[in-house]
Amino acid sequence: MNQKIRVGKDAVVCWILVGIPVISVAGSVMHFVYDWSGGLRIVGLIAPVNESVWEHLKLIFWPSLLWWIFGYPGIKKKDTISGSQWFCSGAAGLFAGMLFIVSFFYTYTGALGIHSLFLDILSFVLGVAAEQLIALHFYRYAKTNKTALIFAGFFFLFFGAVFILFTLSPPDLPIFVDPSL
Repeated sequence: MNQKIRVGKDAVVCWILVGIPVISVAGSVMHFVYDWSGGLRIVGLIAPVNESVWEHLKLIFWPSLLWWIFGYPGIKKKDTISGSQWFCSGAAGLFAGMLFIVSFFYTYTGALGIHSLFLDILSFVLGVAAEQLIALHFYRYAKTNKTALIFAGFFFLFFGAVFILFTLSPPDLPIFVDPSL
């Protein structure tokens, strides 16, 4: 039997699924990086500077962005994959993951009145899992084009810039408030 193995497609699935524990661990470590740096302002642009929900979205955003950027050249070597499909999947998944974390957090704290470190951590890990699984689904089934790729690029640049801007000058809104103060 001379079967062709579709290494590229398997590599895509493997890369996306392995991203769940890798991004979860990287984001968990990032939680402490600002303190470990002695409060260096430049480190605070990518690592949370306080316990606000907004700052904690950096834990999923930056590791995920790097995961998708660095994954593309490696996966592209194994198979001809569409850059548009790859980065649009990453953007769609990341948006869904961030939305999941915010929704989950405000549901158990606001609606149910529960404050729990365990649920905080669980919301992050589930958000990362949702991100990667939605990205995988998007990669498999969505049809993208150059316009979609431009939108995905805008998404990554916009959120990257807004994370930096709002770290330096956070708006006076509840999502930016450190609940530990």
